[in-house]
Amino acid sequence: MFSKTLHRLGRMACLAWAAAAGLSAQSTPRPLDCILALVNDQPITLADIQILDAFGLYESEIGQVSGGRQRAILEKLIDLRMVIDLVRERVALSPENVILARGEALARLDPGRVEREFVRLGMAPDDLLPYIEEKLIYREVVYQRFSRSTIVTLKEIEAYYRDVYKPALEKRGLKVPPVLEILDEIETRLKEEKIARQMDSWVKSLRQQAEIQVLDDCLNALDKEPNGL
Repeated sequence: MFSKTLHRLGRMACLAWAAAAGLSAQSTPRPLDCILALVNDQPITLADIQILDAFGLYESEIGQVSGGRQRAILEKLIDLRMVIDLVRERVALSPENVILARGEALARLDPGRVEREFVRLGMAPDDLLPYIEEKLIYREVVYQRFSRSTIVTLKEIEAYYRDVYKPALEKRGLKVPPVLEILDEIETRLKEEKIARQMDSWVKSLRQQAEIQVLDDCLNALDKEPNGL
C-alpha cells in the first residue's frame, strides 16, 4: 500500500535534512544518503534510520539505550524487513488503520518537536505512512504466529506472584493485592515475555536463512552521527 514509496521518500527526506543542516564548503562533509544494509536485496538507507529516530518510532523497541540508538534502530529494522519480506502478501491492512496509528505515534511527541522534524526533514505527515505500515504488518505477524497459540498456565501465574511480584512489592513496603485481583495483569506480562523469547528465537533462525549485507562505508557514516554510537 504505502510501502512502494518508502525508499524514494527516504532519499528525499535525507536530502532535505542535509540542506536544512546548512552544509557548506567550510562544514564537515556528511553523506546525503547511503545504503546501510540490504535485506534480501531490499535497501535500508541512512535516511530511513534518521526518520525513524526523529519521530521516535522505535523508542519502545530499543528501550533506553545509553548510546548507539541509531545502530539499535538499524538492527530492529533489519529484523522487521526480514520478517515482513516473507509474509507481506498475507497481511492486509486498511489505510484507515495505518493513518490512525500514525496519529497515535505522533501524539506521544511534543507538537513542537513534530513540526520541527517535518520541516528539518522536508517531509509531510503522509510520508510517515510507509514506516507506520511496516510496523503494523510486523505486529500482525507476531500476533498471528505467536499470540493466539501462547498459553500461560495458572501454575505459572502463581509462581510468578509468589517468587517475583509479591517479594518486589514487599521490598518497597507496598501493599500486596491478592493474586486474583492481578491475575490478568500477570498473565499478560508472562505472555508478552514468552512471545518475546519465541520471536527472538524465530528471528535468529530467519537471519541464518536471509541474505543480509551491512555496508561498512555507510555504517561508518552512521557511527559519526550524534546518536549513532
